[in-house]
Amino acid sequence: MFRNLINLIKSNKVIFLFLIIGSFLRLYHLNFQSPWLDEIHTLNEANPKLSFNEVHDALLIAEPHPPLYFFIMNVVFKIFGYSTFIARMVSAIIGIAGLYSIYLLGKELFSKKVGIYAMILLSVNYFHIYYSQDARMYGLLFLTTTLSFYYLTRLIKTPTLKNTLIFGFVSTLMIYSHFFAVFTLFAQYIILLYYIIFPFNISRARFFKYSLISGLMTIILYIPTYKLILKTTEMKSIWIQMPSLDVYTQFFKDFFGQSETILFFIVPLIIFYFIKLFDENQNQKNTINPIEDKNIFSFIVLFLWILITIIIPLIRTYTSLPMLVNRYFINILPAVLIMISIALSMINNKTVKYGMISILFVFSLSDIIIVKKYYTQPNKSQFREASEFVKSNSKPNEIIYSSLSWYFNYFFNEPKIIDKPFNSIISETKNDTTLLAPFWYINSHGNKFEISKENEQFFNDNYVVDKNFEGYDAWAKRFTPKKLIKNDIKIDKFKPFTKPNYGNKIKAWIEKFDIQNDSIKIVGWSFLEKIDSKNSDIYLVFLNDNQNKIVLTTLINRPDITATENCNIDYNNSGFDLKLLKKELNKGVYRLSINIKNGKKEGITMTDKVIDIK
Repeated sequence: MFRNLINLIKSNKVIFLFLIIGSFLRLYHLNFQSPWLDEIHTLNEANPKLSFNEVHDALLIAEPHPPLYFFIMNVVFKIFGYSTFIARMVSAIIGIAGLYSIYLLGKELFSKKVGIYAMILLSVNYFHIYYSQDARMYGLLFLTTTLSFYYLTRLIKTPTLKNTLIFGFVSTLMIYSHFFAVFTLFAQYIILLYYIIFPFNISRARFFKYSLISGLMTIILYIPTYKLILKTTEMKSIWIQMPSLDVYTQFFKDFFGQSETILFFIVPLIIFYFIKLFDENQNQKNTINPIEDKNIFSFIVLFLWILITIIIPLIRTYTSLPMLVNRYFINILPAVLIMISIALSMINNKTVKYGMISILFVFSLSDIIIVKKYYTQPNKSQFREASEFVKSNSKPNEIIYSSLSWYFNYFFNEPKIIDKPFNSIISETKNDTTLLAPFWYINSHGNKFEISKENEQFFNDNYVVDKNFEGYDAWAKRFTPKKLIKNDIKIDKFKPFTKPNYGNKIKAWIEKFDIQNDSIKIVGWSFLEKIDSKNSDIYLVFLNDNQNKIVLTTLINRPDITATENCNIDYNNSGFDLKLLKKELNKGVYRLSINIKNGKKEGITMTDKVIDIK
């Protein structure tokens, strides 16, 4: 048995090599990115505390998606634990299965080489890697669609009851993955209709019977989702915007990470595919032989697959409700990649052929790792990091608000966050100043921190932001009433300020020093060397012979400083931000210094910045 396995690997070494490469790219830094809004939907709606009926009901309330992916997640959470990592591991495994499925389809539809080329292209495809690390159903849609066409091809080539039942079952799984799969299923039925009219290797009546069995099987198995289907058809409005005229061009670019270099090679290959197709002679018979007429057969399958999947939602978008989102069309990505792979297989010159494959592989990989910095740079809304910042910096009984409380409460393991617009909080406090108290506000998904003009003056007079997190499409701030700020900093002990540093040694840098007509904006970072910055407070000191102004800054989370210092000390709490009105300073020339207090540790450092208030 072991020897057979070794022989299998040797005879399919290229397949195993790119399965390993593709697997690594889908598993590496799997939990690096924060779960974003849609992934939190998955985590909440597939909560292991819920039964299948409750999961189904949750989908009816929140988002009417078919339930297969959520049922899978619900079971996995109950067995292996409830976390983002587990959710994404399921997607990664599904994505890896997608690699092998496209090999199977390419091999069955055209040849083993086409299957291998398609798998190579998919292994480094940015779009597929992204959704293989996303706790959503799109990787499952890719997998089930690819397998469904694989078994459709087998059914046409070898029309048996067994292949009929397998095709019907896998097609059901496909439409249980995402509603857009229904459009693809319609494309499959048109292909079946053609072979009912012009049957291959079977009588018309018998192939009609097989087609009818598979269709009825799919319809019957799909009946349990009728409430979700009705909910979808009843929708009168949606978050999706009307598309631009070049929407499908943009989707095609999205499939390849919007990389101009990759597209430069992909587009000529697709053109070459059609040129070779145009050279095909007309078959005297209407029946297309899927074995002998591979070019025509593959074209019919791939063309109808792509065309019908994109044309029906386009029509519905302009006649009923917008529904075009790039990820919903991941189920046509296999068809596009196989089309490109067929073109590669038709290149006679081996140097050109393998050169093109190498170029596409290398440039795709470098685009992911170097250009996009996919594994090292945040590209998903940092719900998790903003929540961790609040949890690690908030005090007992401090109220936390958000306009996305349903999402953020996942990270707090309890319904802790109150859903309320920020300006409503300020308006209520303005009308009743007894409500003045410290509070947090946390938000994400394009919701920026904004103060209305009606509340701006009251806010500036009464609040300071003493804790601040600014992440990728996420932020969190603690607002403290000015009357509660105790400024017990004593700097006279450091006089006469003729040295660069006093007290504990400080490392600091001013990144932004902007003096405007009525205000001063200062941004930078600073920390006491070799001391954890978690409990640090950073003050900016404006030194003048007649007046010293000491101002508490807004602290900003700066994990990049910890990473740059490359030590085991946490300097995350080292960023600062200050906007000071000039009217708060008397006339005169001020030298800027930075003061840090961390428990009993304290230091002050002079900067080279000077402010002249006239």
